[in-house]
Amino acid sequence: MTLFPVIATFAAMALVLSGCTPGQHGARQALPLGADAATTQLAEVKDALDTLSPSENMRSQMAPSVMPLASREAPMLTGLGFAQISGQPGKTPNEKRLMAIRAARMEALRDLTEHVHGIRIDAETTLQDAIVRNDRLSGVVEGTIRGARTLRITPRDSDSYEVLMALDRDTVGYILRAVAGTPNGGM
Repeated sequence: MTLFPVIATFAAMALVLSGCTPGQHGARQALPLGADAATTQLAEVKDALDTLSPSENMRSQMAPSVMPLASREAPMLTGLGFAQISGQPGKTPNEKRLMAIRAARMEALRDLTEHVHGIRIDAETTLQDAIVRNDRLSGVVEGTIRGARTLRITPRDSDSYEVLMALDRDTVGYILRAVAGTPNGGM
């Protein structure tokens, strides 16, 4: 099993939490020194979305250095999904393989949705007599993804598939312009 989805989830959570930390000026500045290209792109998109506002007054007050992401080439966002063949319903091995590809594709779309719309984290810890009795953590991803393309479907071993999906640069640029509230992003 690959650790990439776990690492990507923690990186996304770190980016979300970095926006809540006082003294930080943006996700890009909060990145660790060895951040990979995908994490850096995600931080740039987060910073761009944080700076955009539907208000014309806010847009006119923004420094030129924070506006360019929507006007220059936006990054391509990717989502990765994995699924095990043996755990899928089906009467034949081929049916199970097709269901695994379908499940991995849905997981990749969930990952893309998390990049675009974010993730809501709910946590609850119960203490009794200064001892943790119950610790619950859940995440919810909700949103609509349009225009996602399947880049590759890869058998990982004899019992799993990996699916990589992407939103191209034009689609990401459209999302950024839509958040800005104008057809061309106010540029």
